[in-house]
Order: sequence, then structure tokens, then C-alpha cells
Amino acid sequence: MDGERNAGLRLLLGQWGIAAGIVLGAAIVAGAIVLTRDDDGASASGLGVQVPAGDTLRQRIHEHADFALYIRGERFDFGKPEFIATEDDEKGPNAHIHDPRHTVIHIHRESTTWDEFFLSVGFELKDPTMFGEAGQESLKLPSGEVLQSNGTETLKFIVNGVRVDGLAGLNINGLTRTLISFGDETDEELWAQWLTVSDEACIPSGVCTARGDGSGEHGEPCATAGGQCN
Repeated sequence: MDGERNAGLRLLLGQWGIAAGIVLGAAIVAGAIVLTRDDDGASASGLGVQVPAGDTLRQRIHEHADFALYIRGERFDFGKPEFIATEDDEKGPNAHIHDPRHTVIHIHRESTTWDEFFLSVGFELKDPTMFGEAGQESLKLPSGEVLQSNGTETLKFIVNGVRVDGLAGLNINGLTRTLISFGDETDEELWAQWLTVSDEACIPSGVCTARGDGSGEHGEPCATAGGQCN
């Protein structure tokens, strides 16, 4: 009888251990997702999952980066009202565009990805830097049209003069210059597009003072308090 009782006890303890392991695993996954959150509840980069907002672990910053998007040889105009952040409508609190520089992204929280920025202005970018998106490169436009890489037209990316496979899941780093291009461009045409990417992020950042110190441009260069950029 004692042997049967002990065997039953071991079985019960084993079942409890499995259940505890499942709960712990779920908690770890949930925690990992929450750590990728921003304050407005945008989808976790690369996961495509909507979870409650509340990330306070990503520090506030104030940096700037130049970019350009070309679609079939034409530069996309981000100077339209629906893409420009205002005092009443930030578009996205972590990254957005201000007047007068529509080729400069303002980054307000560390580890903000290109996925976050594009989602905030009505786009959806998928590329190999996002979990499960290898071979599924596409760009969904605010109009709803989806530009899908195929045998003729492809999505291409250049960051600081270097071709990369993608950037949706990558952080937008300050003072970088980035080109996103979709179409059937030759290498020569692609590099010609790259040369048109602006280099104005240094002005609101206040690091190229010969061209301007950013004063009066939405508080740039940012004021610091306690060693952090506001």
C-alpha cells in the first residue's frame, strides 16, 4: 500500500510541476512582449501582437534621423498633413515628423523601430528583420495597396551607404540616413536615389551649428534634466 501511495504522490507532484511550468512559460512570454511595448500600445515589433500599453523601461530620448521612401522611381511625399505631427495629433508618440523638415524623423523613446514609425503613419512594412517574415517582403501603403517583392519589383534598403536586407524590426538610430525603395531599379538608379536622402537631422539635433542650432524647432536641441533628454 505504501508503494502505491508513494507512486500516486509522485504522479500528483509531476502533474503540478507541468502545470507550474506552463504558467511560468506563459508569464515569461507575456513579459517579453510587454517589454517591447510603447506608450500608445502599437504592435510589438516583429510579433504583430496587440497588448496593453504601459512600457516605462524604454528611456525618453530626443534624436533625429534622415530618410526617404521611393516607390517605382518617385519619391513619396511625407509633407502632407496626414503624416505631420502637430501639438494636437502626434501621430505616434515615439517617432514622428514635424514641419518644416519632412525628411527627418524625430525619435522620442529609445529602441523605437521602423515598424513603430511606419505603423503610426498608416504604413505596414514587412521584411526579414521581423519574426516570421523572411521571404515575405512587402510595404502596405495608407491607401491599402500592398507592394510585394516579386521577380521584377523588390524592396531595397540602404542605411548610411550600406545595403541591408531589411529594417522594419531595427531601431531608428539618431543621425542616420536611410533609403527604402520599391521598384525595378538598377543598382545605378538605386544609388542615385540614395544620394537624394537629406542630411538635415543634425540641425534639430544641434550638432551642426554652422547650419543652424535647432532653436525654435519644437524644442530642439532638447533640454536635459537628470541626464535624460526630454
